[in-house]
Amino acid sequence: MQLDTAVEFWTDPQMPYVETRRACQSRICYRSHSHPTFSIGAVDCGISRFSSYFASEEQIQTGSVVIIPAEVEHACNPLENQAWSYQMMHLDAHWIAQLFSELVKDIEQLYPHHIPLLKPQILTNPHIYQAFTQLNQLLFDPTISILFKQQQLIEVLSEILLPNFEFTLLKQSDYFQKHLGAMIDDMNHTKQMLSLEDLSQSLGISRYAIIRLFKNNFGLTPHAYQLNQKINIARKRLKSGEAIIQVAHDLGFTDQSHFHHVFKSHTGITPKQFQAQFVML
Repeated sequence: MQLDTAVEFWTDPQMPYVETRRACQSRICYRSHSHPTFSIGAVDCGISRFSSYFASEEQIQTGSVVIIPAEVEHACNPLENQAWSYQMMHLDAHWIAQLFSELVKDIEQLYPHHIPLLKPQILTNPHIYQAFTQLNQLLFDPTISILFKQQQLIEVLSEILLPNFEFTLLKQSDYFQKHLGAMIDDMNHTKQMLSLEDLSQSLGISRYAIIRLFKNNFGLTPHAYQLNQKINIARKRLKSGEAIIQVAHDLGFTDQSHFHHVFKSHTGITPKQFQAQFVML
């Protein structure tokens, strides 16, 4: 589905485990964020700056392929006053883990966890870029049957993409780790944003310790983490056709304008544009 001259999306209810987008000459900048999906991106034209708490900042350019495991904080933004073209595919984390286990062995780190376990990776192999691009072109082609698309997705991932990925474990920190589960539970059980003071009083540790705990595990501050989680929940609810104003209210945003701003800063499009691609299927 085409939203405007710069960005187009493809998704299909018969393949709910994959979403993909293509952006042409985009100047959209993203806030640091993470996805619950296993994501693959590729640069078609121009230069972008890939940054993540879990990797060194690096410039990526035409032909670069970026692998972003589930929950890994990251941002890819064009250079100042420049545009770039790119592709981004999101794969359900359970689905991709199952596929990989069929090929080699069970990789526990690929299954969804509430914290990231694997490092992101940048590949510069022309063969991989070409295979990924051709796969995306096939998915976007309305004349190709869904059964053939399903087959090609599995074939390309199995033969070309997954065998070239390096699954490197992130170094886990022990810093106040025993408090992390309780902190996440507190956040999940309220629609309101919890302040550092709220969390500090609830857990009995310092505000600085809370900031470090979140940065070490998620690459995000507590405030940014909560916003990111709300947007990931919003994406699921908008897909099912729920009213935007209701989703904004239920997730504790002050008003629809605030929700609109935060959603676009994380996804590059408005809630209305995002929802349209699913409602019109």
